[in-house]
Amino acid sequence: MKRFVALVAALSLVPAGTAAASGGSSNLKIIDNPLFVAVDGPGFLVGMTKHGVHPYIDEQRFGIEQAGYPIVRNTQQVSPALRQIICENGTYRFQSGAFNTVTRASAPGPRPLPYPPSFGTGFPNIFTFVGTLDAVATNEAGEQFRILMSDLAHETIDERFFKSTNPIHAYIVDSHGRVRDRASLVGEVKIDRQTGEATHHIIDEGTCHQTATFAGQPGVTVFGQFFVLPFPSTVIRR
Repeated sequence: MKRFVALVAALSLVPAGTAAASGGSSNLKIIDNPLFVAVDGPGFLVGMTKHGVHPYIDEQRFGIEQAGYPIVRNTQQVSPALRQIICENGTYRFQSGAFNTVTRASAPGPRPLPYPPSFGTGFPNIFTFVGTLDAVATNEAGEQFRILMSDLAHETIDERFFKSTNPIHAYIVDSHGRVRDRASLVGEVKIDRQTGEATHHIIDEGTCHQTATFAGQPGVTVFGQFFVLPFPSTVIRR
């Protein structure tokens, strides 16, 4: 609890529309460094260190509540059948764990291109999404690790623009409590619905750099089974 309060205090020092270390947009405030991650969004706060990941949801304010959509919660189990996570200091395969999600839609789709139409099959509505993972994994040598991850998205749409911020952060922690690898991937999208002009990129400040084929498109940036944006984008490493 003390760590969570410290993250809240740190975020209070970050002006709206800015972020420390990893960029960000007017949708989210992001603090990201090797010691902790904190993301403050509409009606939610997620704090994470190598000791745990802590989501807080304000159900009265989560997402765009005035749109009238309900909050949906879900839990999925991870298993060795999922795609491995490839990082600079190892390759990791899930053994067990739970991925907990909280979602609230705000408008019907579809999303404009370059979002593939097939993406709308699984995610038909514009939404706010908070996913957190606490899992056990092993590397090539059989060593056991704890993987802590937050996978977030906040999308908005109006008559002119579609915008989305999509951060994935993770700590891969060994049995001695040391961080072996760290993911820091923040995707940003802005699409002019009148002209079709789309700008998008992913800021990568971690040690996990992986791509895979998603929705029939190769070169999509992922963290194992989890994608940052559902289409290839420019990756800016810092």
